[in-house]
Amino acid sequence: MESLDALLEALDRDAAAEAALLVSRAEQQAQGIRTRAEAERDRRRGEAVGRIEALGRREVARAAAAAARRFLESRLRERARVVDRIFAQAAGELGAAGPERYAALLPGLIHETLRFLAGAPAVVICRPEIAAVVERQRPGESEVTVRASADAAAGILGQSADGRVVVDETLPALLRRRQAELAIALAVRLEAG
Repeated sequence: MESLDALLEALDRDAAAEAALLVSRAEQQAQGIRTRAEAERDRRRGEAVGRIEALGRREVARAAAAAARRFLESRLRERARVVDRIFAQAAGELGAAGPERYAALLPGLIHETLRFLAGAPAVVICRPEIAAVVERQRPGESEVTVRASADAAAGILGQSADGRVVVDETLPALLRRRQAELAIALAVRLEAG
């Protein structure tokens, strides 16, 4: 019987050792599963945080770009208003300018006007102060008549008798023709401060 008791004891010890080994392996596997699960949870959390941060960065960049665009548009509108006011004031001053302000330009203005009106009946309208100068530069055989008007803008306005050809060499018209070029130069000066 002793040998049976020893055998049963040995079997109990073996069974207990095997059970302990199985429990240890199960605990190790469970720990491995927990570790992998925590790692997966941390990875997914990191991906989610990364997506949220990337989305936030994109939204911030989008909002900053929109704000910059609105600011630039506002600045451009204001600059356009300033440039328009400057040109309106300049056109008014040029239209009322006395002949001494454009005396150097007058021969060229007269020549350009008469060149386009040559060979056909036409009228040149100018201020009374320069009518004699325009008359002297008009070719003798020309069918162009000079009409002085106190309401005329500074410079020369010519038109054919039938009204199909109009040559506007008044100072406000010269300003309008160069307005785009001058607006760029003015905008550069405004930006420079």
